Amino acid sequence: MENVIQAKVRTELGRNAAKRYRKKGFIPVIFYGKGENTIPAVIKKSELLRFLHQTHGESVVFTVDIEGERKMAILKDLQLDPITDDVIHADFLLLHKGEEVEIEVPVVLVGVENAPATRAGAIIEQLVDTLWIKAQPQNIPPHIEIDVSGMEVGDVLHVRDIKAENFTINEDPDMPIVTVLTERAAGPEEGEEAEEQPEEGTTGSAEG
Repeated sequence: MENVIQAKVRTELGRNAAKRYRKKGFIPVIFYGKGENTIPAVIKKSELLRFLHQTHGESVVFTVDIEGERKMAILKDLQLDPITDDVIHADFLLLHKGEEVEIEVPVVLVGVENAPATRAGAIIEQLVDTLWIKAQPQNIPPHIEIDVSGMEVGDVLHVRDIKAENFTINEDPDMPIVTVLTERAAGPEEGEEAEEQPEEGTTGSAEG
């Protein structure tokens, strides 16, 4: 099922206008892209929140209907209120079929529980949450899935180990993505502190 979001061009700009739009249930947004004029617009808050809930923060290409003109787009940036965490603004990148675009995509690990390293009591640590890739719109993956079910203690996965189909990873091939940490040595029980016994003749106040 195609994702289609309705947007209306903003006729009023500025901070005060943005507040008025938000009071009416709309979120101010910007659409921009290569060879495109920047389009200030608004999207119904309920529709935008539904889209964000459905995509779970993944890089999903969708269709935006801007007053009857349909274009491909992808979420580029989301601005939240620092106090309430409400969405207050969004930036969308307009895409063109057949034209490659550079985009940041989430990294998701699978198979952690079944990995030999996990069964041995070690910790599989994800070092990066996203990777920059270059791809045509139809080939942009919602996320990059990395299978770690075969990782053992001492293993490290690098960018060069990721199999990229129909897209290119624009990162240093030697950059580590996932590593295995051995379990930390047990220390004193929580709340306990090692007590040093004072040497004889050094306690108390000086006499004389």
